[in-house]
Amino acid sequence: MKKILACIFAVSIISTAAFSKNFFSQRYFEIKVGTDVDFSNNLFTANELLVQDLEIDLKKLAQECPESGFNLRAGANPNLGLNLNIKNFHLGIDAGVDVYESLTVGKGLFDFLGYGNTIGEESKFTLDNNTEVFAYSQVDLGLKIGKVRFNVKPAVFLPLVSIRESGGTITVKNDTDGNMIASMDLDMDVYSIAEIQQTSDGKIVIDPEKLQAAFTKGYGFDIAGGLGVDVSDSFIIGATCRIPVLPGHLNYKSNVKTGFDFKMKVTDYQNAETTKQDVTITSTETNLAVHRPLKASLYIDKNMLGTLFNLHAAGGIGIRSPFCDQAIIYPEYYVGFTLNVFDIFRLGVSTEYTDQVFIHQVGTTVNIRLIQIDLGLSSQSSDFKKSWSVPGVGAYAYVTVGF
Repeated sequence: MKKILACIFAVSIISTAAFSKNFFSQRYFEIKVGTDVDFSNNLFTANELLVQDLEIDLKKLAQECPESGFNLRAGANPNLGLNLNIKNFHLGIDAGVDVYESLTVGKGLFDFLGYGNTIGEESKFTLDNNTEVFAYSQVDLGLKIGKVRFNVKPAVFLPLVSIRESGGTITVKNDTDGNMIASMDLDMDVYSIAEIQQTSDGKIVIDPEKLQAAFTKGYGFDIAGGLGVDVSDSFIIGATCRIPVLPGHLNYKSNVKTGFDFKMKVTDYQNAETTKQDVTITSTETNLAVHRPLKASLYIDKNMLGTLFNLHAAGGIGIRSPFCDQAIIYPEYYVGFTLNVFDIFRLGVSTEYTDQVFIHQVGTTVNIRLIQIDLGLSSQSSDFKKSWSVPGVGAYAYVTVGF
């Protein structure tokens, strides 16, 4: 009996697909869950680090380090979505967490390591950290009328953590015995949704009751949208944007201080001596207004040989921490080419500059209507030249089920 039902089901799918143009391209209802994750730097590549005997050429590092300094970037966006698609109407509900981290060390540190300085002379270098963590929920409404496509995404978000250009200093010097002596003094202001506390035994905790109360306030609001025009059956031009409307608020500021002392011989760096300082935290109430990044772009979408090939290109700007003194404005672009086999299998390659990171990505989609799996892998870095040599890796994985 089971085999008969399976055969009937398989035949129904094949026959329906043969007579329904959008059978695999559009589910009526679906649930989508997954995440994007990424981590990169602008100086070290995988080939240089993943070796049995690691050798560090300090002079080469000094020569290759950009003027902007050594940068580490990381991010993640786990999310869950529900979507309803009826002909030219789309309704979606999404919720997730957006994490962004950027840590920069001044180039002067690598110049010191590569070229040295006068014996006994002390040099100081900056350590800047930028972190943003948001929880969000949004509604996605889409409609096509004739040749015009409308899309609007009102969103409510709650900032959880924000650190803005706050880090500390690194102090280094050489002595007459061939030692390099370094110390890092971390002095960072952390804005958070709830008060960060330090227990008597040195543990860092957040009061669960205060955290629960914090989730009832501090919400912000922004709205994203898009407008596209079908110039022809295979060519679309359009624009997208996300506009901050009301900021979210973080009600606590915690000053975190710690550090370490470091001593090593340049010829014996594997046996360095490290002493860690105690962590001290001082928290005060505050009111920091926080927006999610502003985004705006123009795009084109071109199908070739029916829907077998697709070219998508976009360009625009992003503004992180808009409407404040620490606002960062940067360009963004995207160029992607996709092979699409009856909406059952897709293979895409793309290159982009998003959130100040160059990303070169390969992604694939397998779709049998009832279930769809999207997987992708990328090489990325904030330095364009390095980004082609795998100094960082990004990945995404999504599973969609529906009918």
